[in-house]
Amino acid sequence: MLSKLKKLASSDGALFTLSNLIFSFSTYLIALAIPYKLDLKMMADFSATLNIVMILAFIFEFGLATSYLRFNQLYSTTRYINAYFQLFIFSILILFYSTFLGDYLIGSFGFENISLSHEYIYLSIFALLSWMFFKNVYLSNKNIKFIFVNAIILLLIRVGFLVYVFTQEQLLSLDEIFLYFFILPFSLISILNIKYIFLYLKKSFQMIGEKRNIKIFTKRFKQLLIFSALSYIINSLYIYTSRYAIVYLTEHNMTETLAELGYAFSFGGLIMVFMVSMRLYFISKFNISDIDAIIEYVKKIGHYKFHFIVVAFLFSLLISYIVSIIKPDYLTIRSIYFLFIIIFSYAIIAYYSMFTLLSKTFDFNKLELALNIVRLILVVVVAHFFMQSSPVLGFGLISIAIILIEYIFAKIVLRKVLRKEINNAKTD
Repeated sequence: MLSKLKKLASSDGALFTLSNLIFSFSTYLIALAIPYKLDLKMMADFSATLNIVMILAFIFEFGLATSYLRFNQLYSTTRYINAYFQLFIFSILILFYSTFLGDYLIGSFGFENISLSHEYIYLSIFALLSWMFFKNVYLSNKNIKFIFVNAIILLLIRVGFLVYVFTQEQLLSLDEIFLYFFILPFSLISILNIKYIFLYLKKSFQMIGEKRNIKIFTKRFKQLLIFSALSYIINSLYIYTSRYAIVYLTEHNMTETLAELGYAFSFGGLIMVFMVSMRLYFISKFNISDIDAIIEYVKKIGHYKFHFIVVAFLFSLLISYIVSIIKPDYLTIRSIYFLFIIIFSYAIIAYYSMFTLLSKTFDFNKLELALNIVRLILVVVVAHFFMQSSPVLGFGLISIAIILIEYIFAKIVLRKVLRKEINNAKTD
């Protein structure tokens, strides 16, 4: 038993998990500490801006993270295509940063009056995307130690800025928050990622120089583009749906409720970051041809369903209790209700997403797109009927709707995967 635990602890999966826990912990410290340097209005603005950054980051990501990990297992040309995609994405981001298009995009979400420079929003998106793409490249190369080291560096830089912030007597501005915690800590990673882009662009010129490779490159590029486009729409719909309550509250100027829900969301975001990271890890591991390994994985995850739900419930209670003691005085008990709903629902979604991630391996994107549209419609309807009159009930119903669709999606994916196993057995 002891030898198995040692083997598990020393595995790439364990080190990658630890790296994401460290990154999530650094974000948790910010969510825990920063509200004490804000007033109610600033907390509402911080909640709104953090959510718009998360939404826009997924919009500009264009589904590349998932596509790269899936296709990199199949084709060696993927790393070159990835460099071109990143160059395109960052070029578009710079275009929005430097022109009226950036203000127009932010305004379309109802965030015209936030007290954060729009330039800092786009710099934060640039930094977060650099971290996301950076991790994927090193994950695909099995260089998990490099990810771990950089997660440690990020934690130390953020802790250093937190210490500095709390030595200052005045309240923080949003510009300072995003500069200290969401832009500067990612500077080195952004530079390393840019270096990677130009390195593989240079290598791609050598590969395309041979005429026989041009046709192959073009074919793979189209495949990845189509898959990325579908993944992009799917991810954007999901992120917008999961954050729609924040958008709704912002549009209706419900400042107090926005501050409370935003405070709770900052803790839930840790689970979301961890969940996305683990999904990407398993997508990078699974190969569509190895159906036996996939079935074994499904059985293992299914075995721990009851245990996971109980632990998730107790963990949600524990975190909610701790936060109820330490939360800022300007937030009411509603923020704790929101927090419990977010942590428990995110944990349940994280469990079902361990099955639905197989939709990327087997390319069930059209099914996921249809279900995400249904999910968005349900959430919008619930929000408009309940969020103003009873925010806690409304948000609880929104969470139930999101979980319900994830459960249905997981059941359909498992049925399709098991059908493929049966077909493979008949062929053998």
